Amino acid sequence: MYKPRLMAPGPVEVPPQVLEALARPIIHHRTEVFKEIFLRARAKLAKLTLVPDDVLILTSSGTAGFEAALLATVPRGGKVLGINAGKFGERWVKLAERYGYEVVSMELEWGKAVDPDELINLLSQHPDIAALLTTHSETSTGVLHDVEQIAKVARELVPEALILVDCVTSLGAAELRPLEWGLDAVVSGSQKGVMTPPGLAFVWLSERAWAKSDKLNPTFYLDLHQELRQQRQGQTTYTPAVSLVAGLDAALDLLLEEGIENVWARRDRLNRTIITAAESLACAPYAERASPAVAALRAPEGLKAPAIVRGFGKRGMRIAGGQDRAKPVLFRPSVLGYADAYDALTIVAVLEDVLRELGQNIPYGQAVAVAMQVLAET
Repeated sequence: MYKPRLMAPGPVEVPPQVLEALARPIIHHRTEVFKEIFLRARAKLAKLTLVPDDVLILTSSGTAGFEAALLATVPRGGKVLGINAGKFGERWVKLAERYGYEVVSMELEWGKAVDPDELINLLSQHPDIAALLTTHSETSTGVLHDVEQIAKVARELVPEALILVDCVTSLGAAELRPLEWGLDAVVSGSQKGVMTPPGLAFVWLSERAWAKSDKLNPTFYLDLHQELRQQRQGQTTYTPAVSLVAGLDAALDLLLEEGIENVWARRDRLNRTIITAAESLACAPYAERASPAVAALRAPEGLKAPAIVRGFGKRGMRIAGGQDRAKPVLFRPSVLGYADAYDALTIVAVLEDVLRELGQNIPYGQAVAVAMQVLAET
């Protein structure tokens, strides 16, 4: 069966070493063999996240991971401030509302990053918030919010508030330093920068967050206290996705061997290459502060973004389109997974070809030359 290449910001192409690990015979999750793999993967995941220990691995999506972190750390009915600047920031606001939290929503125009002065103003009006919820890399808009600055502002104005961060597309893609920045929850998933198929969520809580969570009634499946006790012993409370854990273990080897700062630099370089080359084709950046995880691009004047997405699909490449209000204008290629500079060049070449088919007058190789120049200079 024909399978297009995944050049979207998740799920992503995975390395052959991960595919090999996934193809191994299934092992029972209550054995010493699995225990060894699981403990090894958890230790590597902590190194990738730049935290000392206790990153929890859940068999779930990133959404469930964020839900677990919120319910474990913030009392029901408490006040939370959600930075609503895209589809996923919007999701965390809706999640908190569903569970009866008092939600203050900081509404931003899609494509815009958080303005620290606006955040200061809003926090000054709500000094009693129990938590601040934000995305780091907002996948739907391609914006990388300055979480370090957001956390600094929050620490100064609402020192008791917890800072819960969706790092689903930033882990393994953008600079992320939870301890240095004073974050209280980091949530991610397997299917993006960690180069593993979908199905695993990762949750890390600070000591402060764990201390506050002691006073709360946990959920059942997403009981992080129960998971912490079990996972320190190399087990999970419920049946884990054993093959995905084996694949994760292999993927983490590759990322750590390259070095996390080198991974950040490589992904930023490739993403900037695509964005710069696309600008030469009148595809303006959608995000004012670009995430290395995705090239968020506006369709040229007179063209609709869904036609560009379909054009990529016809040529064997799956990219992402815009969501909701951004659907008519936004398309989002990505080299977040198992990809290199030649994949970035291929995306640029395909974009040229698609735009020519849609009636744009583009000389052959125009954007490819720009991309090659960016790669040569960086």
